[in-house]
Amino acid sequence: MRSGLAAANQNQVDIEFDRMTSKPMTMEGTTSKVLGMFLAVLVGAGATWYLELYSLFFPAMFLGLGLGLWASFSKKVRPGLYMAYALVQGVFIGGISGLLESFYPGIVQTAVIGTFATAGTMFAAYRFGWIKVDQRFTRFMTFAVTGYLVFALVNLGFAMFAGISIYSSPFGWLIALVGVGLAAFTLNLDFEVISQGVSQRWPEEMEWRAAFGLTATLIWLYVEILRLLSIFNQN
Repeated sequence: MRSGLAAANQNQVDIEFDRMTSKPMTMEGTTSKVLGMFLAVLVGAGATWYLELYSLFFPAMFLGLGLGLWASFSKKVRPGLYMAYALVQGVFIGGISGLLESFYPGIVQTAVIGTFATAGTMFAAYRFGWIKVDQRFTRFMTFAVTGYLVFALVNLGFAMFAGISIYSSPFGWLIALVGVGLAAFTLNLDFEVISQGVSQRWPEEMEWRAAFGLTATLIWLYVEILRLLSIFNQN
């Protein structure tokens, strides 16, 4: 028992020593990595849009989902995986954006403006303390986002194999609006992770994980806004 306790204590000491002696996470470093991932998204989206390879959105959607889950549950920080995820997601949003733009001209510009406006509003709300990211808020968002993800996957299955989608129902716009709201408020969790990582001097490699989280949420927000706008245009 004592040897096990000593080993546990030594392990905790080693972790704390690594944290104190490694280069700390900084706001500048995290920002540069977010910009790097954003550039990868733009490259993927721009190439898909320019070459009119809109049909690639479907395989890219599944590949991006797989890479995203791998990156989320991997205990190891994998910069290459995060950049690959950003590039594939760029192909996905480039394809779906080009496809919807051909049906509803101007929808992409509106979605981009809406995404940045929403993200800016959420950042202001977090920065000025209008939204408190406490344990209760985090728990609620975790359950809500998990539930929405399960719903989205089930809905995708029905859409693929039965040709039925809840988004095509009269209440589809309401479900899409919930998705926009969840994505928007999830940004506050990403801001909190970055803030805590910098203030608590997490290891420098955690900049990559924080950048991945923020990039993934911004992509999710854009897709949800694009979906909502397409529903309104259909109606």
